[in-house]
Amino acid sequence: MDRLEHAIAQAGRGKLAAVLCLDLDHFKDINDTLGHPVGDILLRAVADRLSACVRQVDLVARFGGDEFAVVQATPERVEDVGLLAQRIIEVLSLPYELDGHQAVVGASIGIAMIPADGSDPDTLLRMPISRCTAPSPTARDVSLFRAAMDARLQERRRLELDLHHAMTHHEFEMFYQPLIDLAEDRICSFEALLRWHHPTLGLLEPKQFVPLTEEMG
Repeated sequence: MDRLEHAIAQAGRGKLAAVLCLDLDHFKDINDTLGHPVGDILLRAVADRLSACVRQVDLVARFGGDEFAVVQATPERVEDVGLLAQRIIEVLSLPYELDGHQAVVGASIGIAMIPADGSDPDTLLRMPISRCTAPSPTARDVSLFRAAMDARLQERRRLELDLHHAMTHHEFEMFYQPLIDLAEDRICSFEALLRWHHPTLGLLEPKQFVPLTEEMG
């Protein structure tokens, strides 16, 4: 937080800064298949590679789990931030030798620019993290934060809470759509389609909530 506040102060004097938040892809698979000690070795290797990608004036930090952050101080151009992100993704995606095991992981990176995306440390950290944890991030993906991303994430969180409520309050109803055999002019089967009677959004079709229920398990 101290380093972020320093970067914000520098931005107030006309200099750029950026926060890059990283989320490792498939880290859980490493933990599950090779064990947590190997996962710890991987995290240390990732930290070493990240540190090698940045300058001494930049900061590398780990939040916990498989989340890291980089505070890039005073890049000359906005394009330099994207170049650093691509470099990080390329370096992190190279194979790892972990206590006799070989592993490959990818990374997704969300970027918030200072001062363009804000001047509050908490907000700046939340912005790119929300990008990394948005639905279906693509491996080796880099995205600048935009307010619309956060709005979509907040809407998703509301729907997740509403889905739990819907299960306990019996808001789902099954509709049966007949499939007709035109050659024989008869109903041959039915397609079962779930509908959600949302208390504020009205009747929702499967495409509006089924993908989210699958992601939630």
